[in-house]
Amino acid sequence: MPSNTVASETNSDVELDEADIDLSGTGPADSLVSETFGTAVYIEKKLYNNEYALISVTTKNNGEKSSEGHITVSFPNNEEILSMEGSGDSVKLYPRGSSIEGKDGINIDSSEYLFVDLVKSGWETGKNETINLKVKPNKGSDEVVFLVRVALKNDATGNYERYPETSSDVDQQGWYVYKNLIGVSGYPDLIIEDISWEPANPCENENVTFKVTLMNVGLAPSGNCSVKCYLNGNEISFSPVAGLEEGSKTSFTFNWVPTSPGSMDLKVVVDAEGQFFEFNEENNEKSGIFKVISFTTSSSGSSSSSSSGGAGGSPELASNVEVKELAQQFISNGNHAKFVFSKNVTSIAYIEFDPKKTVGKTTTIVETLKGKSTLVTELPSGKVYENTNIWVGNEGTASPDNIENAVVGFKVEKAWINSNGIDSASVRLCKFDNGKWVELSTSQTSEDDDYVYYEADTPGFSAFSIMTLYPEEDVSGVSLPLGNSVDEKDFKAVSGASGEKESDVADSEAEENNSGISGSLKKVLLPVVMLAAVILVGYVISRKRG
Repeated sequence: MPSNTVASETNSDVELDEADIDLSGTGPADSLVSETFGTAVYIEKKLYNNEYALISVTTKNNGEKSSEGHITVSFPNNEEILSMEGSGDSVKLYPRGSSIEGKDGINIDSSEYLFVDLVKSGWETGKNETINLKVKPNKGSDEVVFLVRVALKNDATGNYERYPETSSDVDQQGWYVYKNLIGVSGYPDLIIEDISWEPANPCENENVTFKVTLMNVGLAPSGNCSVKCYLNGNEISFSPVAGLEEGSKTSFTFNWVPTSPGSMDLKVVVDAEGQFFEFNEENNEKSGIFKVISFTTSSSGSSSSSSSGGAGGSPELASNVEVKELAQQFISNGNHAKFVFSKNVTSIAYIEFDPKKTVGKTTTIVETLKGKSTLVTELPSGKVYENTNIWVGNEGTASPDNIENAVVGFKVEKAWINSNGIDSASVRLCKFDNGKWVELSTSQTSEDDDYVYYEADTPGFSAFSIMTLYPEEDVSGVSLPLGNSVDEKDFKAVSGASGEKESDVADSEAEENNSGISGSLKKVLLPVVMLAAVILVGYVISRKRG
């Protein structure tokens, strides 16, 4: 019967699985060497692909003393041998590519796979010899395969008795072997397969859309976790990710707006909190360099020729821009041009017009402002929803000489309309033109659960304000008073009370402004003019009587 020796070390509390291999048999000189000859192999019942297999092979010599014996364990899949030890004189590793001798005595210059050989000199009768191996499964493998054979030298004949004597399996040297399998259970292994962003060369204050692709390269489903993105060590995104099946991948996006140009260290980390165990915990990060270019730098190279359209630029102070979005089109005479802002980071959905001449590839910029544009003196009088700028190509690209039938499509949140008690039909787009605000012809086009959509005709593009007029100022097609024009409002109120028509008041205001006569001076001159008129009438009447 085989003698069993349990392995001296394990990597868990799991019981070992005894797998006896019967090597008993008789050789040509069995009375001298081996009447019975046996071995036992011990392996773990459970093995995970981030752990190791502990293989212990024990052999007993039940015959006469042998001057030399061998226990050989081969690994056809070339698993990594983490450690090896044995009770013999030496335990030697022969790596793949070694020069070895085949069964027929012919040398093999380069072995196909590795093996470990224990050598014992003076193997005593009844003595056990053991070899212990710690083996790491190959990544992605679902089993560890190892081949075992034993040899004892018959000192009477000088030949080796080898076991097994017959088998359906042989090793690379041509000897019969016992083939053994250890099943490997998988662990998940999440990696960041790819990071990309659009636009590829973003400018400061331009919305950037990042795309992160994850993949589970392990052998088991992953749990739910999170992905964090950092720029220069500052977290800019936190995204939850549902569990992934083995071999599957998923992608997600997030937006971020850089506020200054320069290079930044980009790092994305999956399962940063360590919510589940993975085959490899060292491949959960991916790093790179994220570059932001100055907007003035990016556009200066294309501003030298008006015929090429170019990137144009914005005269607005960068510190006043909350977010911007760019769109590009090729502008040619006779072809309707439409710029669509599909990322939906501003209230402007699109602009369109009919070109009168060809200018080539053109960039249009829309900017949502933090406050009043630095290019205007005051805001229009009314309830402002959003201040925005629209710039088309280089200076003069979108002048009335070059385009016609220009339209701006925009949207307003229903939450803002409802919270302010506003009639959605009163929303207007106003344009700052020649030092004053002009209300544009605006119409409501559609709505959904979150937004009301509008379209406005415009003579050109510059600074705009999306707003609703106060009731007394909701007059279509007129210039709007500035928000701080208190004197004008007061004068309207007084004039209205005296019975003058609103149009007459507007005319008198215009005349007053053109003549430069102040309200107080007008009050002084009015009695003088009336007195002069009375004297003149009296004079005319006296002449007629005479």
